[in-house]
Amino acid sequence: MNQRGIVLATFGSIYGDAVEASVGAMERRIAEMYPGIEVRRVFLSDALVDKWNEKYGTKVFTLSGAVEDLARNGVTELFIQPFALVWDQCYVQMRKEVMKDAHERGLRVTVGKPLLNSLGVKNYADDYSDTIEAIIKHINIRALNKSVLLMANGQNQLEYSALQLKCLYGAGQNVVVFTANGFPNFKQALTLLERLDHQEVLVVPLALIGSAHLMDYLGGDRSDSIATLLGQQGYGVSIWNEGLGENPFVQELFVKHLAQVIRSAERRNLRQREGDGNVSVKQGTFRTA
Repeated sequence: MNQRGIVLATFGSIYGDAVEASVGAMERRIAEMYPGIEVRRVFLSDALVDKWNEKYGTKVFTLSGAVEDLARNGVTELFIQPFALVWDQCYVQMRKEVMKDAHERGLRVTVGKPLLNSLGVKNYADDYSDTIEAIIKHINIRALNKSVLLMANGQNQLEYSALQLKCLYGAGQNVVVFTANGFPNFKQALTLLERLDHQEVLVVPLALIGSAHLMDYLGGDRSDSIATLLGQQGYGVSIWNEGLGENPFVQELFVKHLAQVIRSAERRNLRQREGDGNVSVKQGTFRTA
């Protein structure tokens, strides 16, 4: 029987309280759900791993370090769940790295999908609508009679444009999405805010970890903060001071993605044991659930 391990990967942050409120909370939920499986926390930034391990008692691994540690402890099958929003460059690089390590160590690896993946076509889940509903449910009455402005710290990933379309056509018709460094940008978001015709705007970070640096960019006194820029346009502004990973409904979506990864691997292993000639699984196999 395979010894199994779970790797929970995020880019990381040096802000300990924010990490524990988001990544830590999800880790605890997952450890309770799968008590027989080894779990490792991974930061995809090696520099942040070094800084974290110098500053805090809770150890964080690099991706290769976690794979090495789990293999040394007898793990032969890995489930990687990235706490990522989209298929960005960081996510793609993570997949390449873990595929290389898996091949070298003879491990079976299945990689989970980011939060925004499936558009809900045919019988597939609608990750976009589910995410919008999770955000709206969490901010609840704070969003009444206001426009909700979601700020993504991303670039030109099409997922953010798709999220905006899902908002317009679905339950988030008072929700506007913009990215800090790509499309749609802040100026384009202002156009949609004008059409919504609300005097109050609730700014919600579309980022996993609500670091102090991020909150300063959103709501600080600096001249280029989002709160300042919106105030110059005549809006009353409030800031949702939590990262997306602190939202229990969003946590549940990540947990569901991990469960899909594990079920996919279990079905594959069952077919292998039953001798299905159409499915051949070899050591070093890399899969995306």
